Amino acid sequence: MTQPNTQSGLSRLDRIETVLDRVLSWLAIAILVVMTALVIAAVAARYVFQAPLVYSYDLSTLLFAWVVFLGLFSAERDGAHISLDVLGDVPDGIFRRALMVLKQLILIALAAFMTWIGYRLILRTGMQIPSMRISVRWLYASLPAGFAGLTLIYLLRLPGIVAGRER
Repeated sequence: MTQPNTQSGLSRLDRIETVLDRVLSWLAIAILVVMTALVIAAVAARYVFQAPLVYSYDLSTLLFAWVVFLGLFSAERDGAHISLDVLGDVPDGIFRRALMVLKQLILIALAAFMTWIGYRLILRTGMQIPSMRISVRWLYASLPAGFAGLTLIYLLRLPGIVAGRER
C-alpha cells in the first residue's frame, strides 16, 4: 500500500497515473491538431488547387487509430468507458472488496490479452500502405499500445482497490 504524499495528497501511483495521463493527453492533442491540419490541407489541395494529396486519407486513418487507442488510458482515468455497475447494490465489506479485486483482475487480464492480440497482429502483417510507402504495422501498433496503457492503468489502480479505496 502506498502512503499519501502530504504536500499533494496524491500517492505515488496516483502521481504516475497523472503524469501518464498528461503525456498521453498532450500526444493525443498534437495528433488531433496534425490530423485536422491534414484534412484541411487535403480539401484545399483537392478543390482549390486540383492537386489532391494522395496520402491524406491513409495518414488521417493512421492518426485517428492512434488517437482512439491512446485515448483508452484517459477515458478510463476519467471514468468515460461504458460500464455496468453490478456491484452497486453489494454492501460494503470484505465481500464487496473481493468482488472489486476480482473485477479489476479480470479487466487486467482482458486488457493484457488484447495487448497480446495486437502484438500478434503486428507480427502477422507484412503489407505496406502504398500511398505512404510505410508498413501497415504503424497502424496496427496503435492497438497494443492503447491496450498496454489500459493494462497499466488497471495495474496502477489495483493496490488502491485491494486497500479498499474503490475507483
